[in-house]
Amino acid sequence: MIEYEKNALITAIEVFHRSCEKLHKHRNPNIYLKGNDELLSDWFFEGLRDLNPVSLGANDHPDCVINNVGFELKSLRTKGQIQFNSTIPCGAFKHNDLQGECYYVVARYKTDRTYGYLTDYSIVDGDFFNDDRDCAFAHANTQETGFGSYGDGVVRHRKMYQFPSPHRTIEGVSFISKYNNVTKFNNSLIKDGHVDRVNINGKNNRFYIYRHKLL
Repeated sequence: MIEYEKNALITAIEVFHRSCEKLHKHRNPNIYLKGNDELLSDWFFEGLRDLNPVSLGANDHPDCVINNVGFELKSLRTKGQIQFNSTIPCGAFKHNDLQGECYYVVARYKTDRTYGYLTDYSIVDGDFFNDDRDCAFAHANTQETGFGSYGDGVVRHRKMYQFPSPHRTIEGVSFISKYNNVTKFNNSLIKDGHVDRVNINGKNNRFYIYRHKLL
């Protein structure tokens, strides 16, 4: 593990640790309200202000950067596919002059009338979804101008990507990492098995599942 990867891992672990402390106090916070999908962001950023998170905007990827580490937030009701609007997920990000490692905050909620209460929660190394970073960065959104009979139309070439949620197989609260020594950086974490992901070239990538002692 090189230095910037270690620093990114330490930041992601700290964010996960603080999330678990909040979940210890209130295990099923409301992260969804019908007609308002922003409650996960509100909950996630609570208690992180001293880390100076930088929000990149509603339509940018990732949602925020903390200590040069990207965090993309995803809330969903099912354990099925996660939609990634116009961006292929991977373990790194590039945004203008910013770049670094990237993690995904995946929160599944259970609805009760118009409210959605957090059930499963994971912070996931982006390489879990896709380990080909060159492929991810090569897919760019473009637009075609001069369209239509008057030549003033625009065609936006924006792709939609879907990848399986880790909650299909990993339930509860977890930190999912390609590193097998995460407990070295926080002794409140406990290793709880692993998941193997085999890419299309036959390479096996092992990801380790960590739980928090408080939960």
